[in-house]
Amino acid sequence: MTARYVEHVMGMPISLALRGRHTRDAAAGAAWSAVMADLRAVDEVFSTYRPDSVISRLGRGEIAVADCPPEVAEVLALGERAEHESGGAFRVRRPELDPSGVVKGWAADRAAKHLRALPATDFCLSAGGDVVCRTLDPAAPPWRIGIEDPHDPQRVLAVVPVFSGAVATSGTAHRGAHLVDGRTSRPPAGVASVTVVAESLTWADIEATAAYALGADGVEWLRGRAGRRGLFVWADGSTSVVG
Repeated sequence: MTARYVEHVMGMPISLALRGRHTRDAAAGAAWSAVMADLRAVDEVFSTYRPDSVISRLGRGEIAVADCPPEVAEVLALGERAEHESGGAFRVRRPELDPSGVVKGWAADRAAKHLRALPATDFCLSAGGDVVCRTLDPAAPPWRIGIEDPHDPQRVLAVVPVFSGAVATSGTAHRGAHLVDGRTSRPPAGVASVTVVAESLTWADIEATAAYALGADGVEWLRGRAGRRGLFVWADGSTSVVG
């Protein structure tokens, strides 16, 4: 039996599928409540749309990193590492401070600890379409994660089977040209979306954004990332597969 939960936070739908021992019992409900509480707390700290959020105040220079909750330094460190490893294509300061390219995947990964604490229970947690999954039963089927066609969001372009791991997609189908190459502050040419499959949603999300920002160079860059799989959809409708 599979149980499903859906709510909305951080400007996106959050959905959960559970299967196994805990699906609709009190433990499952408590874990789901804890996931949502974590994500609401993250939104209060990191929302760039809230002028009173910690990250907004930090960006305006009203406070220093030392004045912020410790997770701010953690997220900024991830952003700095991603900037270094992508040659500057991924950047959280352009020049304004916006760690959104780190926060969504990191927050969902972090909140999933409440689901990992459920014994004998598989889960698939989706944050705005980026997912982190766990499968404990070796006889259970994989979670089937659909990859949206960026040229026709009503169409599923491919389905990725995932037992335990994460899938993240970066593109402009829903929010327009908000993703830019940190080196030029301009959208990359020729790429419509990038999907990355990795062990953690934190890095799947970061690397999908970095590979998108790198444009045509993103394929070789992602091939150099150990254990990664990916799907690039180009503006002309063609695709490239990594892994």
